[in-house]
Amino acid sequence: MAKKPPKVKAAGSALDMLVRQFSQPLACLRELVQNAIDAGSNQVEVSLTHDSESGCLRLSVSDTGEGMTEHIVQTQLTRLFASSKEGDLTKVGKFGIGFVSVFALQPKAVVVDTGRQGESWRVLFKGDRSFELLRLPHGVEGTTVQLYLAREDHKIDELRQKVRETLMFWCRHCRVQIAVDGKPIGTDFDLLDPVQVTYEETGTRLVLAVNSQAACFYGYYNQGLTLLEGNTSPVPHLSFKLDSRYLEHTLTRDNVIQNEDYAKGMALLDRVLKTLYPSVLYERLRAGTASWELLVALQKLGVRSEEAPLYPDHQGQYYSLRQLRQSEVSYQAEEDELSRVAHDPAHHRLVLRLDEPALRWLRSQQVTVAPASDCWGFSEAAEGLEELLALCGKFTSVRSLRAVRWRGKSPGDLLYPANRLGLIAWKEEASKNPLLLLNVDHPDCLSLLQLLQFSPLLAAQVLSQHLILRLPVGERPARAQALALAMLEELA
Repeated sequence: MAKKPPKVKAAGSALDMLVRQFSQPLACLRELVQNAIDAGSNQVEVSLTHDSESGCLRLSVSDTGEGMTEHIVQTQLTRLFASSKEGDLTKVGKFGIGFVSVFALQPKAVVVDTGRQGESWRVLFKGDRSFELLRLPHGVEGTTVQLYLAREDHKIDELRQKVRETLMFWCRHCRVQIAVDGKPIGTDFDLLDPVQVTYEETGTRLVLAVNSQAACFYGYYNQGLTLLEGNTSPVPHLSFKLDSRYLEHTLTRDNVIQNEDYAKGMALLDRVLKTLYPSVLYERLRAGTASWELLVALQKLGVRSEEAPLYPDHQGQYYSLRQLRQSEVSYQAEEDELSRVAHDPAHHRLVLRLDEPALRWLRSQQVTVAPASDCWGFSEAAEGLEELLALCGKFTSVRSLRAVRWRGKSPGDLLYPANRLGLIAWKEEASKNPLLLLNVDHPDCLSLLQLLQFSPLLAAQVLSQHLILRLPVGERPARAQALALAMLEELA
């Protein structure tokens, strides 16, 4: 006949001291989920019900892990500080005291049913924290921990909400399936930041994002279990979540041990930030779905973007900030003949396709950029005024005169001095230019065209007077007199 396992007395003051370290009683759920993960369970079910037999509320946590034998129960579950997890990086717990946390809820009883290697056991912890170990006559899969709580101490609906909130905080990123009364609690392992990058290698995964604010979110996790979260990232402007089986929490479960493994994790964050994140951000900037202010934060994190091709022309070619600083830059929303002619990268003359955020960013970087029509004009020779121009040539010796149509913005004057037909820069010094361009679309020129049909000679005289008025004041009387004599001679 098998010997009945003995009743064990309460642990006493040492246990009381350990229980008091858990300032949040429901944090015991974190410890039980941690044990389930360490046991290899792929799911954890948490439930809260009224137990009619005992008259208590029953909080139950069940897993499908490998369970415990009598030896494990005797040497680990019920022996303070005993743990087989030390040195095993697939296990989260390190101190063997996680189960003790269930007593922070001051349960009337705690029942643990577990099975392994053909053994099935029940550990019954009573209100005084003494326990009995009983062999079960039926098979048990995994481990189920049931806490019996006094009804007068809790309202079931409020407690259920607190249970869910607690598990959402500590366990929402666990890869095992966790449910509360059948409703899953898992959430994606990501950040609220719009531009983020993820990375994963054996034993470690992370997600990070550059933030325009220095104080931003951060979180450390081990196998999805929350170790530490906050809103003042240890790396200003870098928001991140780092989940690694190499990270360890402190004995009080409220911080991360900053050891060699922690340093390796932070170095990995820095490497991913500098190698993977920039290209993701640059692509989003080119697509117009990211804030240019992130480049400022990225620079503060040690990543410079002067060489990044971010600024497009109308042909889809992108240029870097360094290239813009070495070029004459203008912009235009839609491509037209002016932008096609003015754009000449080979001669460091760029016409870009920029939206307002990109413009503000470039100007904040002291890049001079203006509308293309404010920088350039483009004229084409116009036909139909040959007779008028020939007559003016007989009456005056003022510069060569060409009839043109302006594409895009015109200078606004009937006559405009220029070096050439085609592309001109508005900033060119007009007084030294050899040509006068007659704007055939100007209202005064339209009047001349009407006059030309009535009297070509009179139309030529009016245009010649416009030319004389562009001369220095001292030259005008002599030119006007010469014009009058030429007209008389022509009339004779």
